Amino acid sequence: MQQAERQPKLIHAWHLERIGQLKRPLPVRILQSVLDAVATAMEAAFFHGLRCLPKQQAFILSNFVGAAQRVGARKRSITNLQMVLGKETRTQKQWNALWREHLSHVGTTAIESIHFGTMTHEYLLKHVTLEGEEHLRSALKLGKGVMLFINHLGNVGCIPAALGPRSYDISITGNVMPRPYLEKKVNELYQHGGVKRILVGEQLPLKAARAFHRNGIFASFIDYTVVEKLNHWLPFGEAELNTNIGPAILALRNSTSILYATCRRLPGRRHCLTIHPPSSFTPTGNQLSDALVVTQTAIDFLAQELRQRPEQWWPWDCAQIRPKQKKQATLSPVEP
Repeated sequence: MQQAERQPKLIHAWHLERIGQLKRPLPVRILQSVLDAVATAMEAAFFHGLRCLPKQQAFILSNFVGAAQRVGARKRSITNLQMVLGKETRTQKQWNALWREHLSHVGTTAIESIHFGTMTHEYLLKHVTLEGEEHLRSALKLGKGVMLFINHLGNVGCIPAALGPRSYDISITGNVMPRPYLEKKVNELYQHGGVKRILVGEQLPLKAARAFHRNGIFASFIDYTVVEKLNHWLPFGEAELNTNIGPAILALRNSTSILYATCRRLPGRRHCLTIHPPSSFTPTGNQLSDALVVTQTAIDFLAQELRQRPEQWWPWDCAQIRPKQKKQATLSPVEP
């Protein structure tokens, strides 16, 4: 656990403040408000400019947009990439090329997300396909709702784009964005697809139970945690990932069906959301061990696909990753 204690604090201040775990001094809040106002004006002008450009011309700026969003993140991202995938799997030249591919993906995703909010449902249905829909329909036939474990692989905007226009009752958990302007834009994207957005700290367990009760879908990210409770280090490729088992506990507590989903980018700027077949897991009645198994399955799906397209995972610079520990320490909870 000593190595875990040396991990930097990666839960951003705005998240802690949003969920009531941090109260910053008044001068700091005033300064932050001023900085937010300046950043908001710049972001609004930038996004408006991208929206006004013809799509093909806008995507020419993908590398620039990606580099702007990853300023200062290269060293930590490469370190995490090498821990998860194995440092010896690539030469230094290949790691550099992978980083450039990641910047391109990040920039392309940002530009795509701007246009997602203006696309018709017919266009979204054509360009964002849904694979494994039969698993979702079978689970919903049981009448107890579905807990859908999702992650930040691919363009996560295709999750609401794939399920909302297909008339599914879906709620997606989310972490509050660092600035109100960005939060507003994300909300607009979700509303355009007919999807409900539920922020961490907003009576999430109650709203999840309500979604299950009406036989709806409740989707939760499992690869990037912004709270300090219920976190565990779980095997993740060649490393370990600090992830939250709260969503698994909610699913087990409500006896709902559990499914896993991943996104991938297709040629021609199209996307596919894949609903994987349900696992053969049978609950034992031990809430902690059952939640760990359910969460580990979700992490395994992600790790398997990361080996094929690591450039498409967004949180390389901020996910909490460490080298694998001894077996007995693998499932030890993270101290708050």
